[in-house]
Amino acid sequence: MASSNSFDDARLPISARTRHTLDPCVVLMKQLISQHAAKWADDPRGIFSLAQGVVHWRAPQSAYEALERAVRENMDAAPDGSGGYGMDGAVGGGDGRIIHTYCPDEGYPPLLDALKEKLERENGVPDAHVMVTSGANQAFVNCVLTLLDEADCKGNISKCVVFEPYYFNHVMAVQSARGGRGCGGTATPPTTIDAGSIEGLLVGPTNHGVPDLEWLRSKLEEHKYEDSGNAIRMVTLVNPGNPTGVALPYQFLEQMMQLTKEYGVWLVMDNTYEHFDVTGKNTLPNAGDAAPEYPCFDEGHVINIFSFSKGYAMAGFRVGYVALSSKNGETGRGTQAYEEMLKIQDTIAICTSRISQMAALGALDAGRDWVYEQVKTLDEGRAAILEAMSLLEEIIGGDGAMYVMGKLPDGADDQNFASSLVEDYGVAVIPGSFCGLPGWIRVCYSNLPPEDCKIAAARLKKGILQLTVK
Repeated sequence: MASSNSFDDARLPISARTRHTLDPCVVLMKQLISQHAAKWADDPRGIFSLAQGVVHWRAPQSAYEALERAVRENMDAAPDGSGGYGMDGAVGGGDGRIIHTYCPDEGYPPLLDALKEKLERENGVPDAHVMVTSGANQAFVNCVLTLLDEADCKGNISKCVVFEPYYFNHVMAVQSARGGRGCGGTATPPTTIDAGSIEGLLVGPTNHGVPDLEWLRSKLEEHKYEDSGNAIRMVTLVNPGNPTGVALPYQFLEQMMQLTKEYGVWLVMDNTYEHFDVTGKNTLPNAGDAAPEYPCFDEGHVINIFSFSKGYAMAGFRVGYVALSSKNGETGRGTQAYEEMLKIQDTIAICTSRISQMAALGALDAGRDWVYEQVKTLDEGRAAILEAMSLLEEIIGGDGAMYVMGKLPDGADDQNFASSLVEDYGVAVIPGSFCGLPGWIRVCYSNLPPEDCKIAAARLKKGILQLTVK
């Protein structure tokens, strides 16, 4: 008989999928920092975090001005909110007058209009179906719940491909919604469940952070049904990469797009770090000045995800968005998926906070060039982190997003290593095992202003020197 506090207690069971979902590593690292904070209390700088992917700057002034304007309009509005921006999207007086109410599920109409213009101008995706979400993570969950089946036409759980090292929250979304114990990767022991019939995840290899397209082709072929369809339903790619810090060139992305199109599989592109393509790898070849800054694909099988959390420094506002192609009108798969996704949106969030969306609209006024100016401030910190990690036998990243990954000596426990860095050296990183790559660490260089980042890099270097001595 199970004990009263057993997970398997039949009286109050807890979902097996949730229990087999990865632990939230950022939460665990924050707990570890709190646990050892007293030891570093005499240092006014305390423990430096190079763990969570955040930026050291604040949102643009235009975002706060929009926020202030909305709040003042709300405070000055009549009790019935008359003259405001109604749920039906009809323009009235000051839009801030009813910030306390729901807006349309798909988003605040002026923001939707601005995002459609941005997608066409900066990403080369015209007339997209856009849905504003509570961050890019919710956008991905929307995709998982919209696209993956409990049982497809052959009775199999439809599968999602991710590449190792993977973004942990993507894996957690698939695990919690569709299964995936063991992840198919190296971080956890293989499951005893028949992976072919129940696992919702397929984890593919990378070479220095670049996904293996030959492996992907082989799996798409292996899981192809003779009549039509595929057990693989969606392929996920983050570019520039989290956790890899690797930016992929346009030609590679185009190959992946064509490959998934050939097999009739959705390609979910997470473009959260579109502003952090440091060396400009994702650019159209032989394109003129009118080319989009960060080209994405306007294809019926491609779903693009974006975020305001990174470049615009609005992580706490929780605003992201998903864009689907409107090609082929009502019969297009992008249109149909968008309409079905509205069910998920209405169930999870109903809508993203109206006031956050108004602040995001204000942020767009600052423009892409404003973001690029902030990104330039990462150069010194990135150089310091790369120099510190050069002591390791292998590193990847540094040319995209805000991360560098480093390989620890053979046999090193990355979680123990990360714990020692916090306690003894006052710097926090993410253990690679949470990304499916045990024996590695992920370091974020955007969390701190340049001078602090250089101090954190020195602590990291000292820790690497002393903890990796055999």
